[in-house]
Amino acid sequence: MTNTDARVEALLKSLVGCDFLVTAVESGLSPEDLANPKISLSLASSSAETVNIHNSDHKLLAAELPPLAREKADQAREIIEHPGTAWWFNDIDLDAQTWASIVWNDHPFKFIYGTPPNTMAWTRPRNPSSEWERYAQKPSSNQNQTTSTLYGPNLTSELVAYENRTGDYHCDFPLARWSIRFLEEVRVFEIHGPADWYNLCVKYPAKYEEGRTRLVPNWGAVAEEWDGVHLSFGGLLTTEQNRHESISGWKGGWAMLNFWHAEQTYWLRPLKTESERQSDFEKGMGYHEIENYRSHNIGWDTGTLLTTDGHL
Repeated sequence: MTNTDARVEALLKSLVGCDFLVTAVESGLSPEDLANPKISLSLASSSAETVNIHNSDHKLLAAELPPLAREKADQAREIIEHPGTAWWFNDIDLDAQTWASIVWNDHPFKFIYGTPPNTMAWTRPRNPSSEWERYAQKPSSNQNQTTSTLYGPNLTSELVAYENRTGDYHCDFPLARWSIRFLEEVRVFEIHGPADWYNLCVKYPAKYEEGRTRLVPNWGAVAEEWDGVHLSFGGLLTTEQNRHESISGWKGGWAMLNFWHAEQTYWLRPLKTESERQSDFEKGMGYHEIENYRSHNIGWDTGTLLTTDGHL
């Protein structure tokens, strides 16, 4: 299987990828359109929220979206093969990382608007991971220890997720943001697809209660060898809600990423950096502002898909 084949197949198995593909095709978006970060980042955040496992229609979406996406496999290949979407699967660009000062008025940890990042105060996750870390599949910290890649003058996947209120990405606006310059070498584990996430879980395993066979990362063990874990944009579209098992017959269980919702890097220790204040992020572009945007209608009332002319 070629790299393109693997990415197309993963897109068609990830529930986020399925929703992204179906919505893109039904909205008439071309590969050239999706090469534009402003469009693709916004559409992906909408899809991540649509298939949120806590939504009441999640089981219906999980049943009906994959076969519908499979019908659009040719379009998926055209999108993945388009040169303009190659950036989806890029490794982290350390020269384009943005940190946002998130303000949650109802959060137990109060982040004050305009407070710059104190990366030397970032913490290492404990070993073994806490129950919450195993559930959320993220390292826990009372610091805001993530960055996201800047595309254009004022746009990151994380910022778009906050704007569209994807998953737990709820906050007050505006968002103060800083560019981050790393003053030391960092080791970053890359996740570009479900096999990468599975390999992370296998090498640094913890287990979460689901028949005791679901593997999740032991973040304290990960931090012993890596300074950060980066989920690329392509990784988001192919890995979230995509159950993966070893094809070699290894009996260690299965893994499925959930809850990350955006291209981002979780940092796992204090880091020497310099930061520079950038213009605030007010609100950039919600998915409803995409020209000809048209969501599918799975889960609405009848739970059936409406055709483009509106008839059942």
